[in-house]
Amino acid sequence: MVKTYISNIKNLLDPEENPILLKDIWNSRKEKILSHKTPSGRKQSLGSALLLQKILLQNNLKSNDIKIGKNGKPEIEGICFNLSHSDEYVICSTSEKPLGCDIEKIRQVKKGFETRFFTEREVLYLNQFREDKLNQFFRLWTMKESYMKMTGEGMTLALNRFEFSFDNEIKVYRDGILCNCFIKEYEIPNYKISVCSEDFIFADEIEIINLF
Repeated sequence: MVKTYISNIKNLLDPEENPILLKDIWNSRKEKILSHKTPSGRKQSLGSALLLQKILLQNNLKSNDIKIGKNGKPEIEGICFNLSHSDEYVICSTSEKPLGCDIEKIRQVKKGFETRFFTEREVLYLNQFREDKLNQFFRLWTMKESYMKMTGEGMTLALNRFEFSFDNEIKVYRDGILCNCFIKEYEIPNYKISVCSEDFIFADEIEIINLF
């Protein structure tokens, strides 16, 4: 089963000014956290690590066993996981099969922005909406991100090579061929969340985990 967890990092302190927060973080992650130039970036990176540590502990796994796999994607034997963050929230999804997740805060985007990232059919889908177009933009964007993260290719995968169809059910096509993956959506106020996995069984609700 695919499970997704979420934590609010609004009250998390900047680890650069409070290095005690890094004492239990694995070394490669410490470097990544402190490489961020802004307090918000460092807090998001730290929050993601703290959330993952709690989830691994629930599964009798240790963060020290995390390794960097293909395409720089972190992995650990015994569970597949993926992290994402946006503004005040961090999320983590887990499964026995490959998966990707993405959270995005709904915000204004430049006019015509969708033509840079979506296929012609996806743009036609978005253009059906007027009042709700921004919500649909981030709905589709989180789906695209979650698929790219599931494959491990990230932004190296050309965005025009795969597209989403919304006829009756959500389907993903890559180079015109139907993909064997499934999408689950979650919502919290002002955010969109999508999880893409080869597993078709998803938890009904997103689980809240307090980091403090």
